[in-house]
Amino acid sequence: MATIKKQQAIDRLIQAITHAPPDDLAEIYNELFPQAPATEVEVRKGSSPFVAKILAHIDNGLEVEEILDLWNVIFPTHHGVWFDEDDNLIHYEEKIEHVGQAD
Repeated sequence: MATIKKQQAIDRLIQAITHAPPDDLAEIYNELFPQAPATEVEVRKGSSPFVAKILAHIDNGLEVEEILDLWNVIFPTHHGVWFDEDDNLIHYEEKIEHVGQAD
């Protein structure tokens, strides 16, 4: 099980958002702004405003619950994501895909 500090989690989310393909970016945007959802087509036409709005939202501060929700969207192979209030750490398990052996 991996553990990281809240700021490390935010930094990883920002890194992932800035490199996200349009389909993932639309999903991330819609997670944060469900009242005004974006389509993948809209994001493909111009991702910069969507990235800017997401990053501005993050800069305003994220509650732990938002971090965990975004983590699940951005890193779907990480399971068992939870926050330890006593240690102020985020815990998660990385699911490792096993590739079959070559013959």
